[in-house]
Amino acid sequence: MSVITMRDAKRDFSLGYLTRFAIGRSIQNLGEWTILLGHYEKSAFLSDARTKQTRTFKSLDTAVKALEEIGFEVDVLEKR
Repeated sequence: MSVITMRDAKRDFSLGYLTRFAIGRSIQNLGEWTILLGHYEKSAFLSDARTKQTRTFKSLDTAVKALEEIGFEVDVLEKR
């Protein structure tokens, strides 16, 4: 799975390349969350700009704030 930095995610969102997201539990850091961004069949985890490691969030609130910073409108979290 590939990764994308916040800067690149903001750019790609503004260009219409990012159309969906998912917030999931981190496998490496229990109790933390990761963000998966995508468009059609391609997906990438939001990553730290310096280390290129998948970025983790200690709460859902901080993950949602990151998505809103990218440009997404997050109105509801739902399990299907």
